[in-house]
Amino acid sequence: MKNRILIPLFASSVLLGCQESNQPNTQVSEVNDKLVEKKIIPQWVGYYQGTTPCMGCFSRCEDCPGMAVDVELKDDMTYVLKRESLSGHNEIETLQGKIVFKDSAQTKLELLNVQTRNQLFVDLENKMLEIRVDKTAEPYQAQNDFLLEQI
Repeated sequence: MKNRILIPLFASSVLLGCQESNQPNTQVSEVNDKLVEKKIIPQWVGYYQGTTPCMGCFSRCEDCPGMAVDVELKDDMTYVLKRESLSGHNEIETLQGKIVFKDSAQTKLELLNVQTRNQLFVDLENKMLEIRVDKTAEPYQAQNDFLLEQI
């Protein structure tokens, strides 16, 4: 006598269902695309650059060309900072790390892993960063010498 194997209806429907699940789900893909499109990028995110007084000065000197400063603020709360002495005395300094906001309006921030000139003020209206005095975050007396424009 031959043994018959009975496959329950449930098992066969599961096997057939697996074949259908290999097809791409366009609804899920469309939802993911819409979420990516709607990602809101904060206004402070971007590239900023300018020329500031050299590290030892609090305002521009006639004899010193100053420093070229580039800062990239990223939406993942990180930054990349490049500083170059225009007098040629130092190598290009590249620093990176995390950003910490000091206020709820996200206009006062600190660049972690930066020892000097790590306090910044974001001027969203004029699309600028202002480098502030270390620790106190007060403006420098020659405030206009410490501005970086968003590019």
